Order: sequence, then C-alpha cells, then structure tokens
Amino acid sequence: MQSTDISMPMAKATSAVTLATAAQTDMADKLVQAATVNTSAQTWHWVNAIPWGAIASIVAALYTSLLICEWFWKKLWRPAFERWGWLAPRKPLVTMTLDDFQHLSDTPRMEP
Repeated sequence: MQSTDISMPMAKATSAVTLATAAQTDMADKLVQAATVNTSAQTWHWVNAIPWGAIASIVAALYTSLLICEWFWKKLWRPAFERWGWLAPRKPLVTMTLDDFQHLSDTPRMEP
C-alpha cells in the first residue's frame, strides 16, 4: 500500500452516506424517543430536550469533512509539498524475506 492510497475507501464512503442519511431523516430523534418511552417524565423531558438531530447533522458534517481532508492530503497536498521540497519524501517500507533474515543471522559475530 502506498502512502497516497486511501485505506478502506468503500467503508468510509458508505459510513459517511449512512451517517448523513440518518441525520437527515431525524433518526437520532426517533431513537431517543423510543429509548425514553418507559422512563420518568423528568428524564424524558431532559433527554428529549437535547437536539439530537442537530447533533447528528453536525457529526455527519465533521466526519465527511475529515474524509475529504484525508483525500486532499493524500492525493494533492502531501505530493505537492514533497515535490516542492517542503516535506521530506516518505521512505518506502522495506520487506525482509526469510532468505534475507537467514543471511543476516549467518554473518560472523564478535566473540564476547
């Protein structure tokens, strides 16, 4: 996986769409009302006084903004900053095979 690859793009896109859809259909308000059916009047009043739909909308907007920022960072900004010399390029990951490891273990070592 390269540094410009977005990990789990389908899962992130699906979760963002689901969160935005749930926020738009007032799913949070309906869930809170269903959860407080058998509670006291005071608990019901305080829990349902919180604007859960607005909170869900804000969370959906923040999550989507973070996903967009991640895409811009990995696809546009970081490569441009590396090209312009503002950031050091990432070092590629080195994969050591079993043969490489055995070759390292066969080297002579200094006696204690």
